[in-house]
Formats: sequence, structure tokens, C-alpha cells
Amino acid sequence: MFGLNGPLRRRFALGVRTADQRHVACESLTDIRRRVVVRVGLIFWVVSAVAYLVGCGETVNQVAMDTPADVPLSIPELLEPTVDMAGVAYYDLKIGTSRHDYQQTTLTDTYSYNGMSVLGPTLRLKTGDSVVISVTNELDQITTTHWHGADVPAEDDGGPHSLIEPGTTWVADFDVIQPAATLWYHPHYHGSTAEHIYRGAAGMIIIEDDNPAAATLPATYGVDDIPVIIQDRDFTEESQLDFAIDAGGRGNQDRTLTVNGTINPFVEVPRGLVRLRLLNASQARTYNLGVEGAEMIKIASDGGYLASPVVLDETMIAPGDRAEIIIDVGESSAALVDDTFGRVLELRPNGSVSSAGPLPDKLATIDRISESEITVDRTFHFDKIGDGWGINGVLMDMNRIDETVRLGDTERWTITAETGRHVFHVHQTQFQVLSINGEPPQPEEAGWEDSIFVDPGREVVIASRFNSYADNDTPYMYHCHILDHEDLGMMRQFLVIDE
Repeated sequence: MFGLNGPLRRRFALGVRTADQRHVACESLTDIRRRVVVRVGLIFWVVSAVAYLVGCGETVNQVAMDTPADVPLSIPELLEPTVDMAGVAYYDLKIGTSRHDYQQTTLTDTYSYNGMSVLGPTLRLKTGDSVVISVTNELDQITTTHWHGADVPAEDDGGPHSLIEPGTTWVADFDVIQPAATLWYHPHYHGSTAEHIYRGAAGMIIIEDDNPAAATLPATYGVDDIPVIIQDRDFTEESQLDFAIDAGGRGNQDRTLTVNGTINPFVEVPRGLVRLRLLNASQARTYNLGVEGAEMIKIASDGGYLASPVVLDETMIAPGDRAEIIIDVGESSAALVDDTFGRVLELRPNGSVSSAGPLPDKLATIDRISESEITVDRTFHFDKIGDGWGINGVLMDMNRIDETVRLGDTERWTITAETGRHVFHVHQTQFQVLSINGEPPQPEEAGWEDSIFVDPGREVVIASRFNSYADNDTPYMYHCHILDHEDLGMMRQFLVIDE
């Protein structure tokens, strides 16, 4: 049984606030290290596993910490490839409609891959492999499938130019050239990205390599290496997904938290080191995650391992972000928790003992990008444009190339925002954060990234090497990964050309 203690008590201040105090708290949401204050009465009203959190005009279904979770976590299946005589691995994905049990009054209509009730199977690739992934569209509308975080040729990236008409198959053919990382895949059809993901079309990609530091890390999928796909959802009275686009600065925020499509889940794990691969696949919501009952150690960000493990009280993951954390589970349950929703996932020891460990002191060597390496500087400014959102004063235009990058260049990009909360994401390349508000990044933000949080109080400077692929015709994208903003125009295109 969980009580309200440790880091969670520090995050949740219980009490009654005046209207002015609530206004100040709501304004402070622009700070990424915010703390959410829960309004309650004189009596603590948690009487079931789900309660209500009210603040800043928002009501969410909050999972109580003093009641055990009651639903086993669904673990997406691993999709096994067919391997030919040349060693090429072939994967087949089919995107279509399905139905999922969200514990509502009836089954909910969803999108998914490969006939799963929701989401899609996990793809496990290895550095150095050649892969061919076929995606067949069984929907009645156009879609695409993008490999988020993958360093692949533009024609295989799966962006909004790689349309998959209903009843047709699109094929991506590429070599896995990047190090071990947690990536994901999802539709990317311009104007419909938010809805297709919201209805359930998304899955995780795990890249493995020969890094010797990984030898002692938890690595048994679904046992001590757990995918954790976090999404918030709303439901209609008929138990159907209540999709909406919100043109506001925070995007659409939903009231019910799901993990791998499961509400209020637990997972049985061995005692000892357990690895959680965190993916924020939400439409717009950002999560501040911590651990109750154990220490939280971050070992990887979007693009792979950090230089060394970093002990954290909490970590923020914005839409599109990934993070890998290690939890040393003891004799009693531990829990992944969020500032807003309370418990996200209960980790319940099952009596076995993990064979992983000890945790290595060094995970990877990160080749830092130096000032002398920079060849081009660019500035990108996020702002509201009419009813939409734009970058550098314009909305997305599929027929316009906004930037041209030369193969082999190393570029420095400065990203700012006039209003709203945003997540800058760039296709094809992983970048390094050079500074945040003029200060060097903290160790947990000093690895490789493909997404970074930006708002009016946070100027971010990043650097990236464009040295993998060139295509004079097919562009890559960069955009806000708050999907409401992306679909409303906050996206641009760039070519990488070989001159």
C-alpha cells in the first residue's frame, strides 16, 4: 500500500487556496519545474483508486496513492522480422481500425497496427542491420508512418510527403546507423497527425547496439525492461474517444491517464534493477515524473545513452520525448508518479530477483559539438498566427522549402517562443543542447535529443551535424510536437543537399 510520502508529498501541497493564489499558481505553469497544487477540503477525499484533481480550470482523474493498482499493464508484443539470406530484416505493419477495453461501459473504437486493440507492436532493431518495413493502410483515409528519432533517408522518413492511400502499401528501406536508443513510430499526415495518434496509432522502436556498458543493464523485454507509453484521453458518454483540437497555447489536455492503453496499471517485476522506457505519446500534455518508494536514475534521453547515470527527483517529458530510467525495486512496491495525475504505474515485486546490475558508472562517450565546428547559424521563433501557429511568421506550406542545409555542415539553431508552450522536434538528426537561457545544459539534458521544450521563458540553443543523408527533392520536417500546434501550421521543411 502506498502512502503520500517522500518526493510525492513535496510535490503535492494539500490545502485550500484563494482565487488570487490559484491564479498565481496557474500562471506559474510556464515554468518547467512547476509544482501542481491540489485543492481539497478539510477531509482528504480519496475513497477509491480514482479521484479528482481541480486546478487552473482543469479536472483530471487522479489515481490515489493509498490504493493498489487494479489492472495488469498491457505490454505491446515484439514484432519479429523475417530475415533473408543476406541478413536483411523484413517487418510488416498494417494500420487499421480496432476496438479496445479502456474500462468504460463498452469497447472503444481505436486505430492500431497489426490488429492490436490499440497502439502497435514494438520493433527491435540493431545498429548495423539493414531493414525493410512495409506499412499497409487498412484505414478508409490517407495516412503515413514516421520513424520518430530515426536517422534515415528523407524518402524513408515517413513524413507528410510519404502518403499511404487506403488499400496501398508503402515501403521504407534503410540501414540502422545510430546507436542504441528508444524511438517510436506514428502517423504524420499533415492536418490529421493529432487525431491518428490520439485514436491509438503509435508504437515503440528499440535500437540495440554492442555498447559493453549495456551488459549489466536490464534488457529482458516485458520482464525487467518495460515499455511505458503515456497518453491522456477523454471519453464520450458512449465510451468513445473524445478527440478535439485546442488552438490554445497548451493544446488539448485530457482527463484520464493511460499507460500502454491501460488505466491505473500495475506491472509485476523482479526485485532489483528495472528499466522503464518512457514515451510521452500524448497530444499536448507534459508530465513531471518521479518515483515513490525507490530512487530514480536516468540513463538515456531521446537519442540514446547519457554519458553517465544521473540521479533525479523528477524528470519532465514533453510530447514526443523519451527517457530511460532505472528503478531499484525493493521488497515493497514502488511507483512511477506524476505531479498532476498521481500514480502512473505501480511496480509490484513478484518474488524473483533481477540478474541485472551493477549499474555502470559510464554509459557512453558523447562527442561534444564545439563552437569551432559551427558552419551555419539559424533562428526559429514560435508564435500565434491568426487561428493557427507558425514558425518565423509563416504557417506550414507543403509546396515551400523553408531551409536548405548542405550535407556535412554543422548548424547552430536558436529557438524562441512569443507565446504558448511548445516542443521543438526535428526529423533525421539528433542534436545537442548548447544552452538554455544562456546556461549550459544540466547532465540529464546533455545527451542526444530530437525534441526540446520551449516557451516564452526559455531560449534554447542547439547544434546538429547533418552528415548522414542528402536528397535534393524530398524534405525533412521540423515542427512543434504539441500535435494541435503542428496540425494548425507550426511546421516547416528543410532539404539536405549534396553540393
